[in-house]
Amino acid sequence: MSNFKPIGRLAIAALLIGLPACTIHPPGEREERDAAAQSGKPFEKRMENRQIAPLPQNPTPDQVVEYALLNNAELEQHYWEWRSAIEQIPQDGTQSATLNIAAGTNITNGRTSWDNTTLTLAKDPMTDIKWPGKLDAAAKQTLQNAKATGQRFLKAKYDLRNKVLSAYYDYALNAELIRLEQSNEQLLQTTATVTQAQNRAGGSSQQDVLKAANEIDLSRNDIAQMQSQLPAQRATLNALLSRAADAPLPNPTDLPPTRAITYADADLIDLAAKQNPELLALADEIHGRREGIRLAKLQYIPDFNLSAGTDLTGVTQSILGQATIPILRYEALNAAIAQAEANLRATEAMRRQSGNDLAAQVLSDIAIIRDTDRQLNLFERTILPRTREMVNVGQSTYETGRASLLDLLDDERSLITIERLVANLRVTREKHLAELESITTSDLSIPHPPDAPAPN
Repeated sequence: MSNFKPIGRLAIAALLIGLPACTIHPPGEREERDAAAQSGKPFEKRMENRQIAPLPQNPTPDQVVEYALLNNAELEQHYWEWRSAIEQIPQDGTQSATLNIAAGTNITNGRTSWDNTTLTLAKDPMTDIKWPGKLDAAAKQTLQNAKATGQRFLKAKYDLRNKVLSAYYDYALNAELIRLEQSNEQLLQTTATVTQAQNRAGGSSQQDVLKAANEIDLSRNDIAQMQSQLPAQRATLNALLSRAADAPLPNPTDLPPTRAITYADADLIDLAAKQNPELLALADEIHGRREGIRLAKLQYIPDFNLSAGTDLTGVTQSILGQATIPILRYEALNAAIAQAEANLRATEAMRRQSGNDLAAQVLSDIAIIRDTDRQLNLFERTILPRTREMVNVGQSTYETGRASLLDLLDDERSLITIERLVANLRVTREKHLAELESITTSDLSIPHPPDAPAPN
């Protein structure tokens, strides 16, 4: 049994060598993993080949967005990049546990001398044992980078929502303009019928008949031109939904309703500063850069290595320790610290500029939305009803022969122009509202207590 004593001692030595191989898990890693697991459920389901619910027959904008968030491939890419960044944390926080096992013996005149047989365990000389503080700094830096990646996943989520709503609004606007022009074409057709009847009765000239026919043809051409844009708009929207470009998608039957904003202008700016995921990602990167500076400074501390050996007789054991001292690398280490500090300053400057840019964008969106509200109030409540009344009066006046065809056509052109303008204003407003919601990661039409965080 005495021959096993050196083996036992060697096992203890191996344990001592392997002790530094534990993994450092920085505070916040578990929470980041839980957040990723919660956000990635739709993509995990796809990995399990579970069926995603199909798009409804006549989807609302919210249903289209929900479908995109479950199926968009680019968003899924951002999710797996987040997961990949998280899995880097334990790798950077773990010592290399590689052990080299060596056995040697003397052979004399063809005979093996077991008394001279030795067994050695050693840490891989190519991977020194790092000072624990280095692993701690590296793991914390990687955690901050993973958090930044998670924030950019959230940014990609709201950016996708913005893109889907913008494409849907363009699709709905084109469908609305087609409906408006079709109504105009019917009105022109009625005018042409009256003109032909008056011409036969001698109440209008052949020139008026030709003008009315031209107006009808121009209107039909406008309808055909707008209808030709529908397949491309449908393909754009289907691409965001990760569907085939020619997959059926019914034309929206009406423009989406105008949503009220429940926030004051100053609150929107404050919300963007506190909740914008790009700003939060840059803040995480700043924390990571600071850990990078700490890690660079820790490189002055030597790394070390251990090995242990014994002969099988138990007479002789050996333990060897080695240190890797960066005597000739001080200039490089100083440069690494200066580089880490420069990276920190660059990220801090980027965050300041991003904050300024976002504040400017928020103010621009707010100004456009407020001015659009003013115009919609004017056109929908005053100008549009008045213009419709002008067309009705003009039609009656023309039919009784008290007005010219040119006057009637001018009134009808004014009506269709204003109706198009109102439709464009409504869509412009909703697109800028969607952009604001993307910046603030909030549904700005949902009221909430002033001191409560906005819903994500």
